[in-house]
Amino acid sequence: MSITPSRTTRRTGAVRALLTALLTTGLAVAMAPTAGAIPAAQTAQAASAAPAEPRFVVPKLKWKACKGENLRQAECADLIVPRDWGQAGSGTYRIAVARIRAGVAPTRGVMIFNPGGPGGSGLDSLTGGVENRLRGEVADNFDVVTFDPRGVGRSEPVLNACPEPDEPDNATNPLPDTGPVDWSQAVTLMFDATARSNEACLAANAEHANFVGSWQVIRDIDALRRALGTQQISFWGMSYGTQLGRAYAQEFPDRLRALLLDGAIRPDPSIERYTQEHLESDFSAVKTMLGAFDAGTKRDYRKVTTYLEDNVLEIPGGVRVTRWVFANALAGQAAYQSSWDELQDFIRQVAELIGQKGEGAEPERSAQRPHSPRLPGPSRAVGEGQDPLMSFVNCADMHDRPTAAQIATISAEAARIGGTTFGIRPLSEALQCPGLPPLGRALPPLTGTLRLETPPVIVNSIADNKTPWLGARETANAFTGSSMVTYAGTKHVTYGGPSRDCVDAAVTGYLMDLVLPAASVACPLVRPAALERDPVDRGGGRDDEIDEECRDENGDDGNDDDGNDEEDCGDEDGDEEDWWAILFWNDDDDEDWWVWFLIDDDDTSDDGDTSDDDGDTSDDGDTSDDGDTSDDGDTSDDDDDDGDITDDDDTPEAS
Repeated sequence: MSITPSRTTRRTGAVRALLTALLTTGLAVAMAPTAGAIPAAQTAQAASAAPAEPRFVVPKLKWKACKGENLRQAECADLIVPRDWGQAGSGTYRIAVARIRAGVAPTRGVMIFNPGGPGGSGLDSLTGGVENRLRGEVADNFDVVTFDPRGVGRSEPVLNACPEPDEPDNATNPLPDTGPVDWSQAVTLMFDATARSNEACLAANAEHANFVGSWQVIRDIDALRRALGTQQISFWGMSYGTQLGRAYAQEFPDRLRALLLDGAIRPDPSIERYTQEHLESDFSAVKTMLGAFDAGTKRDYRKVTTYLEDNVLEIPGGVRVTRWVFANALAGQAAYQSSWDELQDFIRQVAELIGQKGEGAEPERSAQRPHSPRLPGPSRAVGEGQDPLMSFVNCADMHDRPTAAQIATISAEAARIGGTTFGIRPLSEALQCPGLPPLGRALPPLTGTLRLETPPVIVNSIADNKTPWLGARETANAFTGSSMVTYAGTKHVTYGGPSRDCVDAAVTGYLMDLVLPAASVACPLVRPAALERDPVDRGGGRDDEIDEECRDENGDDGNDDDGNDEEDCGDEDGDEEDWWAILFWNDDDDEDWWVWFLIDDDDTSDDGDTSDDDGDTSDDGDTSDDGDTSDDGDTSDDDDDDGDITDDDDTPEAS
């Protein structure tokens, strides 16, 4: 899970191009080659048997101007750390570090962030991503520091790409396009194929696979603290970065000034628990997103899902849209709020193509859609094959290994809850470590309660399917006196996003002055601006009610075609705060109603959002979707499927 650096979203061409992209990534996460079985002689000790850590003198950092457009205004250095913090004389790795100095003096010290993934690059997320998410006063008052974790970006070790697996199609993609699914048979085929590919992947990386897990990384973070010459740090973990923050707090509790866990992973993670979390979280995210759309889009969604259960949508040029492609597009990107308008357009476009097919029309003549939603994908490309970093980290941090039968049971239950297509979603978590023994040293779970000098703040969206809210709530419960800030949407990695007056206000006061928010803060959904600017009559909406509201507010007839009347509603004092009407659909009694939300025209915060994304930081930075890096690194995805913080327009897609 992570977020990705912000980057301009390019509006693309025909629907056929979009669907081609969807098809090529449809099952990439579920069947990505993962780390291979490590020889027993090379398997490091489990955490319970870890030896005492040897003393290591951290060399001084030698700062110089960074190279690269994405690191403008930053300075860079190399941090030298032991290859294995549990074994003296094991050699060293070079860790790439970057920082942007505070704009004022005296400062509030050092803030270190991690955008998630695992596999998200902190350096790639620093400028234009995380820097944009930090409110001005926070950026001005902290030295903002980040790093590329082991095996990521500019840091060592450099991992070799996994060899492309030579597997029959029915092993790597055994899910039928239509009709009933035998989850036991399909998952067994995929499980066995993944286990075979693991062996080849590990053979290419046996030298380093044991030394890239988070047990090592949290010690790298403390070495960075020492090298920076500070007694305490503030730490912002996004998506999978919350696992680093939680584990760092367990190991070094007195070295934290403040701890922000944003898009939080549960305190006792395991591969099986990650998989179980997808039983309802993906369906919940899609339903929450659909709840913000109009009645017409909801009807289109039902039309598409019903059609694809028994049909494949064939597009001229050899493109095939299956139920799996459609499900991954929606569930994979629902957590990135700035993608909602793109996903809404996507639903409509597919519904149009289905309608044209029924009418005998030429599908290629359908309208071009303005955006292409990003899909979950590999954590980080290396060479010709798949990057193993995400699997190596997850399979080191968590040593449990669910069986094919256990995974099949979970997928079948997810399909029962949300519909057939949702059965594929748990596989992105479950099929990471088949056949692998424990790699490196596991992170000890936090099973009791931990007291910090200043309790942490945990932020999570109520319907985030990258890091589900219940797991984040458990993390909040594991810290004495913590505060939980809940955003009423799906957004993955929330601070610095659309909720300026609620989420950001609560967190900024904490970071600046260590003022804890209330134990439980509930923040309402802030609609994505793109949806707000086309809010009426998307499928039978009652324009007369909107017009009447506008007449009541500004005294005009409320009938301008360009939508400026909706834009002006409520902005009588020129403060650039605009009211927008949103149609909600009630599935129970088919009664729709309008709800007004306050939208600040001046709010561009969502444009800078990896993870993990990605930062998934995914986003974005996501750093987090995601993209997802996260994107947001949305970077699992997955955990941030795509290793990014969040999504393209949301700055930082862990888990």
